[in-house]
Amino acid sequence: MSDVRKPILELKDLSITRGGVVELERLSCVLDRGETLIVLGDDRSGKDALLRLLGGFAQRADEIAGTIKLGAGDEQPAARKMRSPIRTVYLPGIEQAPFNPHVTVASQLARVVARRHESPRESGREELRIALERLTGAPPFETLEQKPSALSAVMLSWGLLAAALAQSPDLLIADHAFAGLTPIEIKAIVAALQAEQKRAGFALLYAARGLQTAANIRGRVIVLRQGRVIEEGDFDKLASGQAHAYTRTLFRALARPGEALPARTTRGEPLLQVHGLDFRAPGDRGPKARDGLSFELRRGASLALVGEEGSGRRRLIRALLGLQPFVSGRVVLDQVDLSILSPAMTARLRRRIAFITGADDALDPRMTLWDTVDEPLRAHLGLSRDLVAGHRETALKRVGLASHDGRAAVATLSRFDKRRLQVARAIVSAPFLAVIDEPLRGLDAFAQTIMKELLDDLRKQEGPAFLIVTADVGVAQALAEDAMFFKAGRVVERGPLREILKNPKDEETRHLIEAALGQSCYKTP
Repeated sequence: MSDVRKPILELKDLSITRGGVVELERLSCVLDRGETLIVLGDDRSGKDALLRLLGGFAQRADEIAGTIKLGAGDEQPAARKMRSPIRTVYLPGIEQAPFNPHVTVASQLARVVARRHESPRESGREELRIALERLTGAPPFETLEQKPSALSAVMLSWGLLAAALAQSPDLLIADHAFAGLTPIEIKAIVAALQAEQKRAGFALLYAARGLQTAANIRGRVIVLRQGRVIEEGDFDKLASGQAHAYTRTLFRALARPGEALPARTTRGEPLLQVHGLDFRAPGDRGPKARDGLSFELRRGASLALVGEEGSGRRRLIRALLGLQPFVSGRVVLDQVDLSILSPAMTARLRRRIAFITGADDALDPRMTLWDTVDEPLRAHLGLSRDLVAGHRETALKRVGLASHDGRAAVATLSRFDKRRLQVARAIVSAPFLAVIDEPLRGLDAFAQTIMKELLDDLRKQEGPAFLIVTADVGVAQALAEDAMFFKAGRVVERGPLREILKNPKDEETRHLIEAALGQSCYKTP
C-alpha cells in the first residue's frame, strides 16, 4: 500500500495584516486529501483571517505575505489571485449565511449549486436534492421549500451542508458551520459529513469556535492565539495532556464524564415548591404527567432542565414565574402562592430573579454599560448615586469589564462581553433565584470556560438557587447538582445528575448524554 502523501493545501509562512494589526503571523501547514484539520482559537486568534483568504473573501485592506499551493499546482504568492486547480467550497454557518427572507431556502441553495457547476437552475436543484438525500438523518428535500424564517437552525444547517457537498469539493472549508446547534444535532450532522468525506475523499478544514463540534469531528488540531500557532497535534492527545496553558483553558470547556457536581449535603429552606403542576397551555391536548409535576428547589441549590427544543422546558419556566397560565396545580415561590397574587405583586416578586441567557438581544443595545448594571439598583432599591456606583464597580470588576468604557453602548460590545454584562447585572441584583438559559451558546471555547467560572462565582458568592435550561448535558454537568430530563412536554427522568449520568434509565436521556459526553471520555489533565 502506498504511503505517499497527497497534499491538497500547503501554506508556507502565511501572514495577514489588516489596518496595521497582524491577524496571522507566519503560519505554515499542510493538509492532505481526505484529511481533517481543525483550526481552534478564540475570536481574535487569526482563524477568521485564514478563512477569509482561503474562502476567497480577502479584501484590499488585507496585506498578505507567504506562499500557497493548491493541489498539484505551483507554489505561488498567497497575495496573488490565481485560478485554482482544485475545487474549494466554503461552508458557512447560519450566522454567516444571510438568506433572503422572501425566497425559499431550496431556491437560494439551488442557485448557488447551479452557479458553481455553470448549469441551469433545475440542474442545480436536482444536484441539491441528491446531495441532501445522501446525508443520513437529513430532512426531506421538501422541507427546504419554505422561507428561512420557517426553518430551525438545524434544518438550515442541513441545507447548507447539502449545497456545499453538491458542489463536489476537493477542499471543504467550514466556517463555524455547526455553531449554535445542540449536541444531538451536531452529532447527527457531523456523522453524515464524515460519511460523505469518506465516500468522496475531500479534505476538510474546520474552524471551530467551541469544542462540541471539534470533539465529534476529531482529526488534527492547530491551536491559534493572537495570530500564532501555539500548539498542534491530534485532538485526543491535546485533550488528554496539553502543554500550553491557553490550550488547557480551551479544553476545560469540554464536558467530561464523571465531573457532575455532587449533591450538596446541606441546603437552605425551600425556595420554589411545585405541586401537581400541569404546565401545558390551556386547551393543549398533548401528553401530561399522570398526576402533574411536583418538585422543590431549595435556596442555594441548582436544578437543570435538560431537553431538546420544544420539549417543554421553557414552557415550565414561564408557568413557574407566572408569565403564562397553566392547566392545574400550585406554584409557591418564596413561601407565596403565585395563584393568589395580582399581576403587579407577581412582577414585584420577579425582581428578585436574575435572567442570564444566550440570546444576543437580551440587553437593551441603546443603554450604556453603566446604566445596564445600575438599572436594577435604581429601579428596585432606590439607592443613592454613590452607593449605586460602588456596587456597579464591584460587579464589573468581578466579571472582568471594569476596564471597559462604562459610557459605551451595549451594542458596541462583543457577544462574550454582553454575556458577562448579564452576570454583572445579576450580581448587583442580589437575586434569590437565577434562571440561566443556554448561557454558553455561540461563545468560543475560551469564553465558555470563563463564563462557567463566572456563574460558579455568582452562585458561591451571592448564593442564589439556579434553574438551568439547556439541551447540552455538558452545561448541566458544569452548573447543576440535580436534573430533570424532558421530552414532548413530559419529564422522563429526574434526580441527582451524577447518578443519572452513571445509569440513565430513559432512552431520551441516554441520547442526550451520549451526544454531549460520549465523545469526551478523556482523562482529566
